[in-house]
Amino acid sequence: MMDFVKFYAEKIAIFVITSAYIELILPNNSFRKYIRFIIGAILISIILEPLFFIIKR
Repeated sequence: MMDFVKFYAEKIAIFVITSAYIELILPNNSFRKYIRFIIGAILISIILEPLFFIIKR
């Protein structure tokens, strides 16, 4: 169980750091808000992943 929590925390941390770098290199144009929306949707799906795993059992 602790391995799962550790892996889950690492997964979220890596995604957040990667998304921060992506936002840094993006130009300030109209596509920025769409990219931020997509990044947010992916983050929500990563956060809800354990819930889907529990329901699937």
